Amino acid sequence: MTDPNRKKILPGLKAWWSDVIGTQSYLRYFEREDRKRRLAGQFLTIITIGLGIYYLAWHAQHINWEATLYSFIFFLAEFIGLVLFTFFAFNAWFLRYHSPQGVSVEKPESIDVFITVAGEPVDIVAETVRAAVNIDYPNKKIYLLDDKGDIAYKNIAEKFGCGYFARDDHSHAKAGNLNYAFERTTGDLILTIDADQIPQPQIVSTLIGYFKFPVIGFVQSKQDFKVPLGDPFGNTDRIFYNVMQLGKDMDNSAFSCGSGVIYRRRALEEIGGFSTWNLVEDVHTSMLLHDRGWRSIYYHYPLSKGTAPADIHGVYRQRRQWAADSLRILFWDNPFFRKGLTFKQKLQYFHLGFVYLVAAFVMPLFFLTPIWALLTHQFVLIAPVRSYVLHRFPYFIAMSLAYGILNYPTHYMYAFKMWTGLFPAFIHATWIALWSRKEKPAYRINVKPAEAVKRKNPFLAILPQQGIIFLSLFAVVYAFIKGAETWDYYLLNVVWSIWSVWTMSGICIAAIKTNRWVEEAAPEKQKEPSLILRARELFITILLTLFITFFFTVADMAEVNESLNNFRQEILFKGRVEKQTTFIIERIAPPPESLPHPAEKGTEGLKDQGYTPEKTKGSVDVRKASAKEREAVKKVSFEGDPWVIQVASVKIQKVAKAYKEKLMASGWTPYSVLAKVKEEEWVRVRVGFFRNREEAEKAAEAMREKFKGESRYWMTQVPIKEMEELLGK
Repeated sequence: MTDPNRKKILPGLKAWWSDVIGTQSYLRYFEREDRKRRLAGQFLTIITIGLGIYYLAWHAQHINWEATLYSFIFFLAEFIGLVLFTFFAFNAWFLRYHSPQGVSVEKPESIDVFITVAGEPVDIVAETVRAAVNIDYPNKKIYLLDDKGDIAYKNIAEKFGCGYFARDDHSHAKAGNLNYAFERTTGDLILTIDADQIPQPQIVSTLIGYFKFPVIGFVQSKQDFKVPLGDPFGNTDRIFYNVMQLGKDMDNSAFSCGSGVIYRRRALEEIGGFSTWNLVEDVHTSMLLHDRGWRSIYYHYPLSKGTAPADIHGVYRQRRQWAADSLRILFWDNPFFRKGLTFKQKLQYFHLGFVYLVAAFVMPLFFLTPIWALLTHQFVLIAPVRSYVLHRFPYFIAMSLAYGILNYPTHYMYAFKMWTGLFPAFIHATWIALWSRKEKPAYRINVKPAEAVKRKNPFLAILPQQGIIFLSLFAVVYAFIKGAETWDYYLLNVVWSIWSVWTMSGICIAAIKTNRWVEEAAPEKQKEPSLILRARELFITILLTLFITFFFTVADMAEVNESLNNFRQEILFKGRVEKQTTFIIERIAPPPESLPHPAEKGTEGLKDQGYTPEKTKGSVDVRKASAKEREAVKKVSFEGDPWVIQVASVKIQKVAKAYKEKLMASGWTPYSVLAKVKEEEWVRVRVGFFRNREEAEKAAEAMREKFKGESRYWMTQVPIKEMEELLGK
């Protein structure tokens, strides 16, 4: 460790410990009030990371190398999941709050208000301009930046006495529009407002005081949006605005969101104006300013209100552009190569793109893994389910609690469903970013107001999410019908499949349902939900996880296997018409050499003993057997107790009979015996008899091939008396 780093880390550890024991001097706003939540989140973060490392170390020792590719990729996905949590946790390690009153103004400065327009509805633009004119600050000038050259916009500017710019060259979209006005104005500060963002009168007077500090390059206020009741698409981005930006502000990494932000003109002049390198100007301009040593402030209160996409297609377009913007920075202007950024700033800007890659490619792996396991009967781990649960689920619980506390009081689980549900848009964004190194892709504005959106069929947009839901449910049913060798693996993958369905359901329901807007809702429904309601999904998740952990840890899996086998058989055979058949006690098995399926090799040597493959189609009745068949049985000698294949153990005679009919129809000759297990009578369906285990295994392999793993067969040795009672001495 270098000496400068040691000088930074040691004071940081001392300050953290003084915060833990309560001896720190709390000078920042809300620092003392947030202490309990902050420390709880920090301790849960440490516990989660410790459990995560322990789980990954255990996981690495139990990878299923027979399915090498998928199992190793899944291990990497688990590793990346821990890295993502670590990024987020340390971003939210210490949140920086500012007083709602802002900072007092010492020296009034002139400010230019830029309202960028690119084809938005005229009535919305007029409302925004009217609100900008009413901003309570004397030394201001309002400019309407028309990038469409529409006479209607010019009329609005003239109506409200605003400046008006309309350029002939429409290159670089919004950034070019801003730069055109930037070069033709002189205000000390610049407030940028999107055409659909209605500013509050106090926006300038609240934020301008921060510029008395000469190192401040820009101040970003929290954004708020008009959304349908319940915010179905998560357009308010509460995790970002309530948590992530506050954590970034602590590391001087809060970035501009393009609207409701005030820039210092001198700072912009130092980097050549608004950045035109990327799709939108905000994030890249922020990084360039931070790279030149300018500081930023994030004001955690909304001072404007805008509109948001009203349907899934608009959400896709908006999020795709944001993701492509961040990913282009990650791929082609990586912050780690910017010498002017601090290490924390480099991590913060790296995290912006990294989170989209995780949502696009890592999270879908978690949804597809249980589907793959249920359909192929292969698993990514070779460890017992009980061991997996004891290592993975405490880590899962700790991570869920940590996320809940770090984001408190913001409800994070719904945001998680929206983030993961948008993976198709993020995959597309990755493709766009990879193929736009030298030339940035085209920028498209969103048609956001609900009344302006032409309703499109949402089902096509959410096909990938519906596919995951359908495949998850199909895999659960398919694996149940096929039967499981070990039902605990089946149940575990059912649990993860249900989690996948629940996660994907968020974006699907939001896309399909008809939204109600707040103005239409009854007043009582607009109240802020209680803590219990906000955290109900987290509480339910924790309780269910504890129950599942307890079940897999305590339950007798042998008894569970028997019960589920019986339940499966009852479901599958329920309602079938019983065929006329004689009880299997009248049936016998052929000699050991002739037991394998007629199609299997190795039966030719028995033809001279009176055996022919055709005769095994159906069962052989001792009383009707030919003399040669009886003679063949007598020639078989057994040394010790014989071996049998146990095909099923069921409680219902009808089910046992169906098993035997199926076996007989395929050329096998089964029999059944009664057994008592814990005072309950069970019917065991068997095929025999064999002189040794090897012969039984060979026959069982042929049976598995025939029935494609529909049941689990196992070999067992039975007293010779059982064979004698069936075949006669």
